[in-house]
Amino acid sequence: MKGRMALKKHRLFYILMIIILALAGLNARLFWIQVAASGDWTEHGVDLVQNSVIQRAQGIVLDSGRGDFYDRDGIPLTGKEQTVLVVFPVHASSPEQTRMDDTNIARTLQVPVEQWRAFSTGLKEPQIWTMGDKPVNINEAQAKQIEALRLPQLAVTKLKQHYGDTVLASQVIGYIGQNPERITRQFTDQFHRGELQLTSKIGGAGLEKTLEPWLQGIGPESLSLFTDGRKRPLPGLAARWMSPHNGYYPLKVITTLDASIQSKVEQAMRKLQVKVGAVVVTDASNGDVIAMASRPDFHPEHVDLLHGTWSNRALKAAAPGSIFKTVTAAAALEEHVTEPGEMFRCDGELGKYGLTCWNKQGHGLISLEEAYAESCNIVFARLAERLDGAKLQEYAHKLGLGTQIGWTGPFLQEEQWSTWDAEEKGQVFAASTPQQDGGVKAQTSIGQRDVLVTPLQAANMVVTLLHGGKVASPRIVSEMRFRNDRLMEKLEAKSLDGLPSGISKATSGLLLEWMTDVVQYGTGAALQSADWTVAGKSGTAQVGAKSGEERVNQWFIGYGPVDEPRYAVAVLVQNVPDGTKNTSIPLFREVMDVLAQAEQSGRKAQ
Repeated sequence: MKGRMALKKHRLFYILMIIILALAGLNARLFWIQVAASGDWTEHGVDLVQNSVIQRAQGIVLDSGRGDFYDRDGIPLTGKEQTVLVVFPVHASSPEQTRMDDTNIARTLQVPVEQWRAFSTGLKEPQIWTMGDKPVNINEAQAKQIEALRLPQLAVTKLKQHYGDTVLASQVIGYIGQNPERITRQFTDQFHRGELQLTSKIGGAGLEKTLEPWLQGIGPESLSLFTDGRKRPLPGLAARWMSPHNGYYPLKVITTLDASIQSKVEQAMRKLQVKVGAVVVTDASNGDVIAMASRPDFHPEHVDLLHGTWSNRALKAAAPGSIFKTVTAAAALEEHVTEPGEMFRCDGELGKYGLTCWNKQGHGLISLEEAYAESCNIVFARLAERLDGAKLQEYAHKLGLGTQIGWTGPFLQEEQWSTWDAEEKGQVFAASTPQQDGGVKAQTSIGQRDVLVTPLQAANMVVTLLHGGKVASPRIVSEMRFRNDRLMEKLEAKSLDGLPSGISKATSGLLLEWMTDVVQYGTGAALQSADWTVAGKSGTAQVGAKSGEERVNQWFIGYGPVDEPRYAVAVLVQNVPDGTKNTSIPLFREVMDVLAQAEQSGRKAQ
């Protein structure tokens, strides 16, 4: 009995010893893999060193993975790449080697050694070499010299910044920022799956907001330096990209914008010192937005939510003044309450409504055509007396006013989706306004009182006339493409649905002719010096007082060239002191000259 017990104890002892030796061997192997060795450690060639130290990687994000915007020719509007130098917190083995490395690096970067040391000494995490808080572009020669140094702490690579120093059409593109409440409300499933956190940045305005579900991407791309347990670079690994490795994402948003025209339109607004306003350039053939600029200016990384500089004024409704006389004329002609050759008398005022003409002495005997060219308030108030108030509103709708006109329709999983963020409808009458009141109709006929129109609507109204009364639904996005340029979705140009049938081709053609008279001898005569023969309609709207000073909106809408219309343009300069020299007309001329030069350059290129 005792012999059996002794044998059993011996067996347990040997089993325990075997277990202890196995654990000791395993620990030794893990120590060797993690600290002392590198290379392939399995029969399948899997590098266990690389896989075991991922958690020790010192990385820096060089591409957020968010989708980017491009103009109609594929020129990037966001996400432009530059070559940069990434510096990792790894130092040489000795002070002498550190001094030598610093000298070589500074010489390559063409900066004083002290400046390089001030940047690199004490780094706790990887950083991009910057000067003045801006990444420094590394040229090809410098890249080769840095590569020749073979220093593990340096890596030359591409950096894709979503927003550059300047962003064209910034209010159209919008911005991204944190919005925890919207994440939990609108992106609940993604939040619960961990794809979005409360601190994630999402689109806050513009196309960044309307396209948010598709712009998010599937993860960032980063550059990492792998180190061992002693924070030494692992031999053979060096700096490596970590990315989702997906050929489809991030997506590309192809807009209808022309980057060159957009840039020059923005320059024109700066040149003429437009503080508040907007310019819209549309393709006369289909209403596509070729350029859309808004002031005050704004950068997506410096969002002033308090003062709203990020707001796109091209989509905000403003008092239109005399450009609305186009609607009044269309209604009067279509309803046959006047004829093109009818004569009127303007004595400078219409006492019963307290209405005055800008020409205080009056225009005297004047035809309807001349009244449009000279922008006579009295004649259009007389026309309004003959019209039902509802007719003014009806014809405004027929010309695409008083309703959202931006492209809306089925898109991917969405049944009814709009590319335009916060587009306002505008209005002809306020809800409580008595539409049949003579004074109300008189003020409405000249674009005052309740009337509100967006610059996008104003430009599109000209396109509507050019198409014989057919209202286009302007696009700002034409395509969505995968990363490999394969087409994901195409947004076809189309007309606006749900409007009453438009005005006749005859009336449209007549109004376009009258727009040429505006330039030939009317309020737009200063445009005779434009590179193109252009046509249009001016407007000045009273918008009340600010700091005791009366303010006005200055408008000009039109098209060019007259013989073969290519573009329709709306210009709005807002809230300027009454009596200030008109800026909208010279701005319209600048924009039209930009378009004329672009057309000429295009023909030469062909």
